Amino acid sequence: MNSENLIKELERYHLELNQIMGRFNKSSSGLHIRREDYQQYCSFVIEIVDLLNDSLGENHYSKLINQKFNEGISNYLQSPSYKSIEEIISIIISVETRLKRNSSIIHGNNDLKQRTIEQVTYPEKVTLKWLLAHVPASYWWSCILILAFVFGLGVKFGNTNLYKSLTTSVGEVRK
Repeated sequence: MNSENLIKELERYHLELNQIMGRFNKSSSGLHIRREDYQQYCSFVIEIVDLLNDSLGENHYSKLINQKFNEGISNYLQSPSYKSIEEIISIIISVETRLKRNSSIIHGNNDLKQRTIEQVTYPEKVTLKWLLAHVPASYWWSCILILAFVFGLGVKFGNTNLYKSLTTSVGEVRK
């Protein structure tokens, strides 16, 4: 899907969600979505998230839309809030604006470098020689520092009154 088609689809969802917001029922307890619109709203959210994931790959817009949807139904009625639909629309508008500015963000665009997955070959035996060749030095230093820190904590704990009271009470019980 090219950026123009994606923008048109997002604009369609934007208009549909605006229409749903216009049909919210006002009551003494607040604004509530009409029963007839609830199913359509839920399917729109799923469709929008899928559309963005299919077009952009993994992206933060889809996560934000899911988050706003879940926040919107986190009420005692578990019905979408007016505010959550407003926030989802604002996210859709943000995506439209970004696509108009930079259409190369679309997943699979020829301008983007494709990621390649390297085939990992595992050794028959993991030896110290293999580890030294394949594990970065920063990991070795991290392990050494963690071991030194834990050893220092053990020595420090060995000199505490708590440790001494625990070891003497165990020794006295054995007698």
